[in-house]
Amino acid sequence: MDEEAMEAMRHIMRSQAAFAGMEVLTYCFMANHFHIFVRLDPKETERLDDAGLVGRFRALYGGTRCASLGLDADDLEAILAKNGDPAEGIRRRLKARMGDVSVFMREVKTRFTLWYNRKRGTVGTFWAERFRSVIVEADTKAQRMVAAYIDLNPVRAGLVEDAGAYGFSGFGEACAGGSAARRGIARIEGKLTWATKWHERYRARLCSRMGPGMRPRRGDVRIASGEAEGEDRREAAVPEGSRLLSKIRAFSEGWVVGSVAWVESFCSANGWLGFRKGRKAKPVVEEGDSAYTEIATAAKQR
Repeated sequence: MDEEAMEAMRHIMRSQAAFAGMEVLTYCFMANHFHIFVRLDPKETERLDDAGLVGRFRALYGGTRCASLGLDADDLEAILAKNGDPAEGIRRRLKARMGDVSVFMREVKTRFTLWYNRKRGTVGTFWAERFRSVIVEADTKAQRMVAAYIDLNPVRAGLVEDAGAYGFSGFGEACAGGSAARRGIARIEGKLTWATKWHERYRARLCSRMGPGMRPRRGDVRIASGEAEGEDRREAAVPEGSRLLSKIRAFSEGWVVGSVAWVESFCSANGWLGFRKGRKAKPVVEEGDSAYTEIATAAKQR
């Protein structure tokens, strides 16, 4: 994706999230892949009234008609007001597209592919692979760490030194004044509104180098640095965020991320065989620094 395509992707992501009832916490669009971190409550869709349904429809389609239904927002509002069998069928069809990450991702990718093909005169699918999702425990250090890992993608790729300077990520958009992105970062920090101190706290997690005068603190993690495979590596004490400059498979390959107790509870409740006998949770960062773990859930549901 070039910058024009990333801007189109951002618009599609925002409008699709508004329709699906999802809150985008942060995201990152790169040349050949993207990450979107969303917060959702499937039960919210079940409670959605007709006014909310029309509002979500309008957020996605604006004043245009939905091709599959042959309706615009005003038509939808009129049909729902009559409350007959056609209205109930439309309610079911629209709600089936909401509150589901798989449907959300499918529609984002499809709408972007249609935009790209029209713009470039091409045909066929744009994305080569299916998406993979990670389930993250909410309102915890795990959530904040996964979000920071996503926002560090352009730093990890060597495109920028400061994550806030990259325009096509949640943190970069927030630093540029984007209100939707700022709400997402505030939510990651467990707050309802953006404030300078939450911005700086989040930025601290994205720090890739120790600034002038900084000294290692107890609890700082240590990473190896080096340019090439096999080169002599020099260890340097760095702030917590620098751990995220390394690739962490659990954050992008369909694992469950959270505290040990939460992951065990989640896997047990969903019938997942994530824990074999004698297997232990693997900490993402050093003990005493954070409480989250990564657990593979490759086994299918029973």
